[in-house]
Amino acid sequence: VFMVQTLEEKSRDKIAAFLPEALKHSLDSYHQFIISDDHPEDATSFTAHHNACKVAIAHIELLLKLAKWADLLTGCNQNETDDRLLADIIAQAQSELDQYSDKV
Repeated sequence: VFMVQTLEEKSRDKIAAFLPEALKHSLDSYHQFIISDDHPEDATSFTAHHNACKVAIAHIELLLKLAKWADLLTGCNQNETDDRLLADIIAQAQSELDQYSDKV
C-alpha cells in the first residue's frame, strides 16, 4: 500500500528531524552567551546584551511553539529513545523559559 503524505505530515516529519538539535543548540548558545566573561560595563552595551538575551529566549520560545504545533510527543516517531530525548530537551527548554519569565 502506497501512502501519500500531506504537506502538513511532511512538515511535521522535517520538524521532528531537526527540532531536537535546534533546541539543544539554542539552549547551549544561550548558556554560553549568558555565562561569558564579557559582561557589559556601559549602558549601551548592557542594553545590547539584554536585547540579545531576549532574542535568544524568543527563539527558544518559538521552537517550543513549533514542537507543540508539530505535536511531536504523541509517539509519532515510533522510537521511544528519540521521543524521550525530545521530551527531555523540550522540558529543559521550557524550564529555561519559565526561569527567564519568572525573573522578568
